[in-house]
Amino acid sequence: MAGSARHVGDLPWGWWLRAGESALEDEDGRTWRTVRDAFWQGRLGFPDIHFAEEQHELLLRVLTGIDARWLAGDERKHDLFAGDMMTWRFYQCWLSSVGLLETGGRVSALEAPLSAEGRSVMLMLQATRQPEWEDVPLADVVDAIASAGADAASEARERALRAFEREIGLRRHVFARERVGRQHLITLTGISTSARMPTRRVMWSQAFADERHRDDLFAWLAQHVDRWDDWGRLAYRRGADGLTSHLFMLVIAAGALSS
Repeated sequence: MAGSARHVGDLPWGWWLRAGESALEDEDGRTWRTVRDAFWQGRLGFPDIHFAEEQHELLLRVLTGIDARWLAGDERKHDLFAGDMMTWRFYQCWLSSVGLLETGGRVSALEAPLSAEGRSVMLMLQATRQPEWEDVPLADVVDAIASAGADAASEARERALRAFEREIGLRRHVFARERVGRQHLITLTGISTSARMPTRRVMWSQAFADERHRDDLFAWLAQHVDRWDDWGRLAYRRGADGLTSHLFMLVIAAGALSS
């Protein structure tokens, strides 16, 4: 089967593999334990190594970030690569070299969208993600928030935010809008498993003088819902101040303070 014929529509990478009794078989007769092994070792040529799973997760986050129209390159660089420009540039060039980015014409690897294969790989990694990773809300719900704009009087944005809040459900880490007295808050809660009975506790909060500015930040957070679990773990490791600094840096990188 020609490579280009494999990556059509919204089919995940590896849909053509044949399932045997104990393995998956590709068109060359090679057998693999999982579709991720077929991609990682067969397609990319990497060795079978113990830290492959964490690299799969990094690849998924990068591909998801590129696929998200609202996520700028600077945000990916700071959030996923700790601001390391050389590593970020190399990773983008590597994605282009293996055909996961569409870099035809004059499009730079740093700004290129996913290729058809890149999108199919993203779908495969999402479908084979381990159970501990939470599902994100429907893409069209997040898209509605991004397209509604930041008009404080916008009923469309408020409807989009409420729909999003209904979709996120009981995730492991949840950002939420709250009001305590005259303060408008955004809180981050996480599940504490240190006691016999797991409970939710507030890990981070930020107060605002009015709803508008709170909702501006919450809309931005909603557009990055796939990063919430990582930010929750960051707050656990580095404390509330560490998360505040990290989010502040990302907001600046996104140009959200330009106005």
